[in-house]
Amino acid sequence: MKTTGSVAAILLASGFSERFNNHNKLLLTFRGKPLARYTLELAAGMDFSGGIYFVAAADDVAALAADLSAVSVVKNTAPEKGLQESVRLGLQASGLEACGLEACPAVDYFLFFPCDEPFLDKGTVQRILDERKPGCIVEPRYRGRPGNPCLFSAAFRDELLALNEGETPKLIKTRYPQALRAVEVTDPLVLEDIDNEEDFKRLSRY
Repeated sequence: MKTTGSVAAILLASGFSERFNNHNKLLLTFRGKPLARYTLELAAGMDFSGGIYFVAAADDVAALAADLSAVSVVKNTAPEKGLQESVRLGLQASGLEACGLEACPAVDYFLFFPCDEPFLDKGTVQRILDERKPGCIVEPRYRGRPGNPCLFSAAFRDELLALNEGETPKLIKTRYPQALRAVEVTDPLVLEDIDNEEDFKRLSRY
């Protein structure tokens, strides 16, 4: 039976890149283009009926999506509040875009992307989408180690919106282990994220 239900893609791009000597890693050229463009182009090339929302704090990061008509840029004016602020803004934008009401649960699922996984591919994302069911949380894993992007059913929307400063969606996963569904990947490179300059140099060689 075909999996149904609208999905909003929320791209989280408001971090401070503190481990890059005050350079925003999402703007750094990785194998020929800015790092964040890999995630932007991946999402823009797929069918997200709930919309694609690029939550960015810096103007030059937001500008990376200027030529992608499928992507809505959401400005984060308080990135110092942490990841939960980007999550909140993305969730609210998807509701407003869909039906004009902030609290409208118009989207059935939310897929949260980091923007520092340049080797993430469409096939892996599609496998995550194919596992979605009401009330579930879907995460990719390599040998049992969880990665991103992570999909949440709209059943968890209110709890995601209620995250406190410093909290992340991972907290919701720990609360509802019975809701977790795993998508195992065979290539660890797919889930590799770039956290620091060492990662950047190492992964540039692939």
